[in-house]
Amino acid sequence: MTGTLTANSASAADASQFKAGNIISDETFYNGNALSANVIQSFIASKEASCTASRGQPCLKDYRVSTPTIAATSFCATYNGRSNEPASDIIQRVGAACGISQEVLLVLLEKEQGLVSSIAPSAQQYRAATGYGCPDTADCDANYYGFFNQVYNAASQFQRYTQTSSTRGYQPGRYNNIQWHPNAACGSSSVYIENQATANLYIYTPYQPNSAALANYYGSGDGCSSYGNRNFSRIFNDWFGSPTEGRLKSASFEGGSSDGWGGSNGPINQLVAYGPQQAQHGNYFLATNTSVAGRAMTQDVARTTVVGEQVAATIWVRSASGRPYAGTMAVWGLGGSGNEQANKSFTATDQWQEIVVKLPIRKENRSKIRLDIYLQNTSDTLWIDNASMVFGAAPPVQNLAANPSFEGSFANWVPGNGFMNRQIYNDPALTQSGSWFAASNTPVAERSFSQTVSVPAGSTGKFVFSVWLRSSSDTVPFNGTVALWGLGAQSKPMNLTRFAVGNTWTKVDVEVDLGSSGSSALKAEVYMANTTDTLWLDNAVLAQNVLRASSFEGNVFAPWERSGSEVNTQVRSSSTALAAKDGSYFAATNTSTAGGSIRQDVQRQTTPGHTYTAEVWVRSEDGQPFNGVLALWALGGTTEATSLPFTAGAEWTRVMIELPIREENHTTLRLETYQSTTAGNLLVDATRVY
Repeated sequence: MTGTLTANSASAADASQFKAGNIISDETFYNGNALSANVIQSFIASKEASCTASRGQPCLKDYRVSTPTIAATSFCATYNGRSNEPASDIIQRVGAACGISQEVLLVLLEKEQGLVSSIAPSAQQYRAATGYGCPDTADCDANYYGFFNQVYNAASQFQRYTQTSSTRGYQPGRYNNIQWHPNAACGSSSVYIENQATANLYIYTPYQPNSAALANYYGSGDGCSSYGNRNFSRIFNDWFGSPTEGRLKSASFEGGSSDGWGGSNGPINQLVAYGPQQAQHGNYFLATNTSVAGRAMTQDVARTTVVGEQVAATIWVRSASGRPYAGTMAVWGLGGSGNEQANKSFTATDQWQEIVVKLPIRKENRSKIRLDIYLQNTSDTLWIDNASMVFGAAPPVQNLAANPSFEGSFANWVPGNGFMNRQIYNDPALTQSGSWFAASNTPVAERSFSQTVSVPAGSTGKFVFSVWLRSSSDTVPFNGTVALWGLGAQSKPMNLTRFAVGNTWTKVDVEVDLGSSGSSALKAEVYMANTTDTLWLDNAVLAQNVLRASSFEGNVFAPWERSGSEVNTQVRSSSTALAAKDGSYFAATNTSTAGGSIRQDVQRQTTPGHTYTAEVWVRSEDGQPFNGVLALWALGGTTEATSLPFTAGAEWTRVMIELPIREENHTTLRLETYQSTTAGNLLVDATRVY
């Protein structure tokens, strides 16, 4: 699961839920990872069940348009254009690029044009989809017509409002005079806007509902009623649950409140201090200390958080004295047979610093999320401010295999086709990864080791199983087969790779294309052919190949890109004279300038501690040495990369690199093949990133 629309229980909204100064929380509004494209597509389809294309316009669930590439700005990250991009992908990718919740964008589309639930959308609904550039007192600006323009510019504008907040007419943390209606004669009232997200809504739609609009919450009020922000709140609540609840209380301690916070593991001293010059955000912050190390400031958030979601908690900390102050921030998933937890230690100094802890929910649904800030010093005071808790889709599980390195057990691995001897050894000097490895032998050839894992029903694309193998013998190679099966459907796709390994660790892999088989499980299996020797196993990976058009099948090059006009590319079909490495097609490329490249970007949230593998098979068309460099980039946040020079010859040669992820906040993986040689053609096939 990559997202959910049912984590917050949505029910019919009523006017008592509308609070003019807090329409939506910052945590909800700025969650650019709230929904995946698949979840958005399913949601739109559920709202348009009776929609039919009309007047030449498709339903939103079927809408596609080619999108442009837009360079990064101070408001949004780079948006890489795509051909024939679905509306659901546009909503997801714009939200991620601009840091605006996909839930917010869906509600905006409905609030402005009724586009999400329309049963017969019109061209005008798409032209002015989010109401961007459409003032209440004038016609829409034609420069911003079009679905993509509308979604992108609305999201970008919300970030512009945020970054220029002090220049705007509606600002958080103060009282603001807000009219009831565009007609100034209808009057206004003073509203204390509690957060930036709510201020953004008023800047975008500068009116509040009057008592008549609230009294008939799903209908019309009187001649002085306005409905934009009322409808935003109502639709959001109906579709996704409360836009303000299920979040941290007193996140910035504004107004002197610490409601929701308490001490745990024993009494703890706490004081909400007023200090606009010292606070990290707003006018207040919390000062806390303890006489016993290990006590904590704690807040529980009651929210059903499901498997496949992630909690991202943030706090800002500072040492009151300026001396180093040690602490630990922890996030717990509670409610269930066993808790899940993530934590990070910190040392606060005389400057505010941001601490972020992310907890992906992997084991079971949780009814409560707990934030703990453990205090380890007993002689100083810690300042805390500007906490947040954001719920969104968890990063994909990079390695589906459980217990991949046999650390301490054979758990999840089972023998097949009969009895085998097996043992695990704790010897870091001999392992390929970690501290343990497995060893097995069989009295009967073709018995096996295997593991079966579930994948989402109907999964498509290519999956890779790789495992490091080694013969225990210094002189006798160990022979066998590595296989990968798709299970759970009438069609059972499979593929295999035969191996013969010596006394050094050797990586063996196999790839299977699930296609449209409908498989719901994958079985990774290692068959042993030798009956007189022992096979060592370690560091297995079962993962999806995240590249598209990885072998250029069907004569398809997109979404691969060239680095510039100096690079030429062509997809060719396999022939007797020049056979593809995989399938029936391969790519040919050359460059007039050394350093030209072909590359593919894949949107991917990564997790520190994971390692991604990139592989390409390369060959020189004329057989002369062709030099190049293979690189794998992790982009977004602090860039990480790895690269390896290669020389291609007359035969297909595999080039492989690994990128350990150490930094947070990557959003994109890029595979790039650079060409150093400017004469002849480089052939490329069977590419992978997993």
